[in-house]
Amino acid sequence: MPADEHISCSNCDTQYLKEELDRDCGNCFSCTGCEIYICPNCRHEIVVKPMKKPVLKKD
Repeated sequence: MPADEHISCSNCDTQYLKEELDRDCGNCFSCTGCEIYICPNCRHEIVVKPMKKPVLKKD
């Protein structure tokens, strides 16, 4: 991850450095690696990496 990665809130257009934001985890039973943050300015959800759909493994 680049040290200066910027994240923009699509609701209020405020920009933040990724390391300035706290990750909001939903405590899913199976972590899918999503990256969801809450904008400190407007409290809108910022989704950087959407959840992957569950996939059944077929052998």
